[in-house]
Amino acid sequence: MDEKVMSWPNAVLVAIDQLGNAIAGGNPDATVSARVGYFAKKAPEPMRWYWRCLERVIDFTFLPIDGPDHCWNSYRADKLERFQEGSDLFRAVLGVFVILFSLPASVALRLAVLVYPQWHWKHQSC
Repeated sequence: MDEKVMSWPNAVLVAIDQLGNAIAGGNPDATVSARVGYFAKKAPEPMRWYWRCLERVIDFTFLPIDGPDHCWNSYRADKLERFQEGSDLFRAVLGVFVILFSLPASVALRLAVLVYPQWHWKHQSC
């Protein structure tokens, strides 16, 4: 069994992420980042700009701890899931959720890597 066991704080954060995705009309077993990563690359052209904007916000938020392409890497790790785009209302809810979460999280993660440099993605082992 080579699977890594997720730490309790990470498990709670993933559960909150999946809850936010479900509330925003997505698959309750997928994360917001994976959903956004999928649709930023696969959505039909009229809506792809929306998903790419969300992708930029989320990727910027997690850059200090995950490096570039957080959303695409999340999708690749979760690619066996079914992704639901959702209605206009649910996409609006998702946008609000991403903005409200990302602004404080971005500041917190940047401060965290200053205090705990080993958390920076360049210092993590593969």
